[in-house]
Amino acid sequence: MSASLLTRIAHAADPYSSERHTWRDHDLESAVISHLANMLNNRQGSSLTCPDYGIPELSEIIHDFPEAIGIMQRAIKNSVQLYEPRLKNVQVRHIKNEQTHQMILEFEITGQLQLPDGRKQPLRFSTQMDDNGNLKFQ
Repeated sequence: MSASLLTRIAHAADPYSSERHTWRDHDLESAVISHLANMLNNRQGSSLTCPDYGIPELSEIIHDFPEAIGIMQRAIKNSVQLYEPRLKNVQVRHIKNEQTHQMILEFEITGQLQLPDGRKQPLRFSTQMDDNGNLKFQ
């Protein structure tokens, strides 16, 4: 599997690209991270065709703090496993942030990116969830 159909069409149609028919590993990594950013900033129930697409609304689980951390961690992992098949062996880890007094949840997501030629490339990035429930990727 490689990038989404629309991404491949846009890449192939770029008149300034000298490699219009080549898909590089970095392009696939960017496409996966872009999809994850979109998916994890959607709330479950906002997609009519896939009601479990995205993550729960933070305001619905924050009253269960500190258990809300585990709930969100599992929700992120389940969403990635279900809706991003190019990423295998997904792990989500909560990163404790004791240096700030703000309510920010930080998670590290790791996995193996399945490249079209069968190779697997490690992928690791961090996210920060602010008090509005929005995830920022780092």
